[in-house]
Amino acid sequence: MKLKNIILALTLCFSQLVLADDSSALQNIIFKHDGLKADFSQTVTKADGSLVTKSSGDLALKRPDNFILNTTDPDEQVLFTKQNEVWYYDAFVNQVTIFSKNDLYTSPFLLLTSRDPKVWASYTIEKNGETYTLTPSKKGEVNSLSLTVKNDTITSIKLKMKDGNINHYELSNQSYEVSDSVFNYQVPKDAQIDDERRSN
Repeated sequence: MKLKNIILALTLCFSQLVLADDSSALQNIIFKHDGLKADFSQTVTKADGSLVTKSSGDLALKRPDNFILNTTDPDEQVLFTKQNEVWYYDAFVNQVTIFSKNDLYTSPFLLLTSRDPKVWASYTIEKNGETYTLTPSKKGEVNSLSLTVKNDTITSIKLKMKDGNINHYELSNQSYEVSDSVFNYQVPKDAQIDDERRSN
């Protein structure tokens, strides 16, 4: 084997080891605690930096697979897991959309609740300073997810979307004691239902 090829092979091997270390380091941080609860402020900007919208609310997760993202301002919108399903409720139109959880495990937020090696293996993970960038191998609505970690605490979550928009969540008031009751969100009985599981 030529020296050039040997160097290339060693470089690729070293890169893969570094990426594996980055993945392990991030998982150690995420799974250090069984739960996380925080307030968030969200901004959505276009690729050119212009502001699309701002919102705020709170989120919580608890392993093995409980998650809720509750937007309270300017309008109530709730994304939450329920057994093997993911529910998205929009109070403005009083409609709930139901998805199969298995179909949404490519969602970066659900990734934070999963210890499944196959799920993590579907992402390339690189660390730059305090930020871990996760790029899914399967292209979808999210091009990449960036987590900023300070003192083993996630302080920011940034999603770069397929359409060029950037969703940026700044977290505050983080805590790790999360009650199961946080995930018992009740959708109004008169809400319209859009069952996306039927189309899969």
